[in-house]
Amino acid sequence: MQSLRLVDRWPVQNVATAVVADNGGVVGDHGDLSRIFPLASVTKLITAYAALVALTEGVAELDDPAGPPGATIRHLLAHASGVAFDSDIVVAQPAKRRIYSNAGFEILANTLAQRSGIPFAEYLTEGVLSPLGMVSTRLVGSPASGIESTVADLARFSAELQRPTLVDPTTMAEASR
Repeated sequence: MQSLRLVDRWPVQNVATAVVADNGGVVGDHGDLSRIFPLASVTKLITAYAALVALTEGVAELDDPAGPPGATIRHLLAHASGVAFDSDIVVAQPAKRRIYSNAGFEILANTLAQRSGIPFAEYLTEGVLSPLGMVSTRLVGSPASGIESTVADLARFSAELQRPTLVDPTTMAEASR
């Protein structure tokens, strides 16, 4: 695929990419798919998916209280808890304003750890990474920005998002509406 090779023009030392079809199959790739990259804020997608697994397992519900007073897991997932970007300072009432919040995802992970009785990194590994065969993916920092992974593992995750096996279909529908 010519379009995949266009990333070679990016002003970076290393680049890798894959295209995942709606059936979950990789239809094209380019670069070293096994190279580990820091995911930065893409981490939030995987953390959010761990939260959906927790909902499916009955560990928590979307409307369970979490974070500042009046906020819920749903609010944390939607960046609508009122928590500031990089601290747990409340800068708005829940559901009144969307504030992109790393701190909100840290609160989410802490809430899931508390409710499950399992440290979040372990819950993430056991609930998402291992079942999907994401063997090169690790949480090495914040659950908002601290995952390192490969394009090969991200292709597995993308396939899961398109055809969920770990999350109940009603949970996925509710979370993505």
